[in-house]
Amino acid sequence: MAMTETKLWTIEKELWVENRLGLHARPVAKIATAAQQFDADITLDKEGLVVNARDLLDVLALDCPQGTRLVLRARGPQAREAATSITSLFARKFEET
Repeated sequence: MAMTETKLWTIEKELWVENRLGLHARPVAKIATAAQQFDADITLDKEGLVVNARDLLDVLALDCPQGTRLVLRARGPQAREAATSITSLFARKFEET
């Protein structure tokens, strides 16, 4: 029986909430939607409180106004792609101001 090796990446990125309104329903929905597209476990960490990035209500509960620092952690076969996608949302300020 042949064994197949799957490369499990672990990626960690520091993110800053830069949009004026912080993480409210629309940006969080974009994060959750992006996270659900990848084969990876994705979490957001705010000062030691870690939540699943796929869970809209958990991410909203982090209460992240403008200027909040978060740590994104992604682990799995598509961790790099997931981290890139979510980091891009933050970099574009979720298409808000």
